[in-house]
Amino acid sequence: MSETVNKQLISNISIILKKSLAADATLTDLREKKMAGFDAIFKKDAGFNSTANTFQPYVQEVADDLMQWQKTQDQALLIALVKKIEQLFTVLGNFEHSYQEPQ
Repeated sequence: MSETVNKQLISNISIILKKSLAADATLTDLREKKMAGFDAIFKKDAGFNSTANTFQPYVQEVADDLMQWQKTQDQALLIALVKKIEQLFTVLGNFEHSYQEPQ
């Protein structure tokens, strides 16, 4: 089962990486227009160790967590990793929805 879980995690992180690159490009554009003046994507209590105003550090953290889980197969780490992935999908999805519609 862990091989199936591993493949699904890799697939999800790959999707998140692609979405985050597009989102970060949009954020750069919004900052140039003075329309994105926040310090962090996620609040401190969201479960991430990273604090950043772009998605890439969070994606890197999730990738690092995956590598750690692959070594240990720790159940608690897997649960935390899946929660982070879910949060990234939710926020990226909401962000895409907000900034792809005609303004």
